[in-house]
Amino acid sequence: MLETVLGGASTVAVSIAAFLVMLPVIVFIHELGHFQTGRLFSIKIDAFSIGFGPKLAGWVDRHGTVWKVSAIPLGGYVKFFGDANAASAGTNSGQTGTTQFGSQREALEAALTEDEKAVCFHFRPTWQRAAVVAAGPIANFVLAIVILAGLLMALGRFTVEPVIGQVMEDSAAAEAGFRPGDRILELNGGAVRSFDAMATRVKLSSGEELTFKVERDGETLTLLATPRRVEQTDGFGNKVEAGQLGVSADPEFVSRQRFGPIDATVEGTREVGRIISVTGRYFTRLLTFREDPRQIGGPVRIAQFAGQAASSGFVPAENVTLGDRLMTSAANFLQVAALISISVGFLNLLPVPVLDGGHLMFYGYEAVAGKPMNEAVQNGLFRIGLAIVGTLIIFVFINDVVRLFQS
Repeated sequence: MLETVLGGASTVAVSIAAFLVMLPVIVFIHELGHFQTGRLFSIKIDAFSIGFGPKLAGWVDRHGTVWKVSAIPLGGYVKFFGDANAASAGTNSGQTGTTQFGSQREALEAALTEDEKAVCFHFRPTWQRAAVVAAGPIANFVLAIVILAGLLMALGRFTVEPVIGQVMEDSAAAEAGFRPGDRILELNGGAVRSFDAMATRVKLSSGEELTFKVERDGETLTLLATPRRVEQTDGFGNKVEAGQLGVSADPEFVSRQRFGPIDATVEGTREVGRIISVTGRYFTRLLTFREDPRQIGGPVRIAQFAGQAASSGFVPAENVTLGDRLMTSAANFLQVAALISISVGFLNLLPVPVLDGGHLMFYGYEAVAGKPMNEAVQNGLFRIGLAIVGTLIIFVFINDVVRLFQS
């Protein structure tokens, strides 16, 4: 009993430590994108914070920007000059505005001098404000590219060709007529270059009829299969529900590929694009009720994955050196960090007011209409955005707590 308790406490400690390393770095890179682009346009920046709430530590740089680390490590912000709060809301006689996008321009215009307007975010051209906002999510994608490219250069990659080794009995694949030795050429008209890429698509296609082109004995056949939603385990042993075709890869068609800096960067960029595409598909299925929203996780889920990745090299195994264990843990930890960074960038680009995508949506309107959107409309949409984000936060928190007790 004592060993179980100590083991559980150790797992929690590793998860918390991994979370406190991973998330602040990802948040820092995101906010640094906003910050550096703002500096590029000579916009005055009042504060750069990692975390929310009370300040734990901080300093002031030569430009007058307050850099600080705050108590709640679940995000961060860059506060530009002229903002009433961290959401880039305009000011109104010292009170926090309800709009995000500088619609209270008249109040700012009356309150600021010409020199202050020259360095104020809200008086910059629309394209500059849009560039500053977009730079945060873009920085997350760039971080993921750097991580994935570094892993490809350091470790290479094992590629599993899309050749079927086994077909499960009574599976969707068996029902569709798949056989061992079939080479999958296309899935719904798109070329299939690896078994893993096909498997990812299948996992997000439960209940959907998929069209496969396969090569068998020199002939090309078309097979139709509908993946079934079943409980599976991910790479860390967590139980998830996803689509299953019922085939496994042929281990004879596995090769290791090495990458130089240029090829690694190109492939890392492609991989980020593929992950964004998969994430978009997952959200589309969520909105159309074809995925279970209970599988969405929040900070606890992120901490769990971070901890599992950080400790993955230290599972019981014989004849494994300490160096190899550390390498495995580091590689898995970095891969999870890349995935989380992409997720942060993707979520921030959703067209929801209070998120970066909401800013960009309003700037797009302003660019087309030649003026900001009506303030009352912005107020209403801003409140809707707050409600959406608040509801999502509560929902993922409940999911995390329920999953924690179930495990």
